[in-house]
Amino acid sequence: MYTHEEIAPGIHQFRFFDGVRGLGFNQYLVAADEPAIVGTGSMVQFDALWAALDEVIDPVGVRWLVVPHFEADEAGAVRGFQERCAAARPVCAAVAARQLVGFGLAVEPKVVSDDDTLDLGGARLRFIAVPWEMHLWPGMIALEETRGVLFSSDLFGQRLDPTAERPADLATAMVEMTRGSVPVRELRDGVYARLAELPIQVVAPGHGFALAADGSLNALAARVEAAPVSA
Repeated sequence: MYTHEEIAPGIHQFRFFDGVRGLGFNQYLVAADEPAIVGTGSMVQFDALWAALDEVIDPVGVRWLVVPHFEADEAGAVRGFQERCAAARPVCAAVAARQLVGFGLAVEPKVVSDDDTLDLGGARLRFIAVPWEMHLWPGMIALEETRGVLFSSDLFGQRLDPTAERPADLATAMVEMTRGSVPVRELRDGVYARLAELPIQVVAPGHGFALAADGSLNALAARVEAAPVSA
């Protein structure tokens, strides 16, 4: 069961909570001339996501499928969208593109690199390179520049139900996922430095609550790195 909330003008967070796994999953719609979905979700939840999207736009018109890295919650429903949306095309870093093609999920993804942009018509995405997870595969996150919304994927994510009451200390809840997603401190610091250059107003992670960033991630990143790791 998906719920959704408009977290900035024309940007909608769609979320459901898997109580068995104790983890919430978010996908985002950028409602523009060329609508984009950030994170496709898995095929298990695809029909429910489609129905939730239909409450906001006609999802048949989705043009871009933003895939931060190759995991089921980020890319699992790529084929589902492409089967229903004639113009839908994945946009991702080179490693994820090879996986999408290799597993037969897409034919010709749009490959982007650090600092590339994509004009959606009324919105624009800027991509930021991130070395993800244990293999440190190069992937990306995206900033919607006209509203300052950072789609941060696993960075700053939390194992929380985003439809429940928001805890007072989100930074501590972000530690496990943020440090696990980029498990080398030097590399995390490089990502933080890159993000500090950008006019970020809202952080929209792939898991948990979206939150205001007040124009800079320096303070948030410092709190995440200073917080203790849960036992």
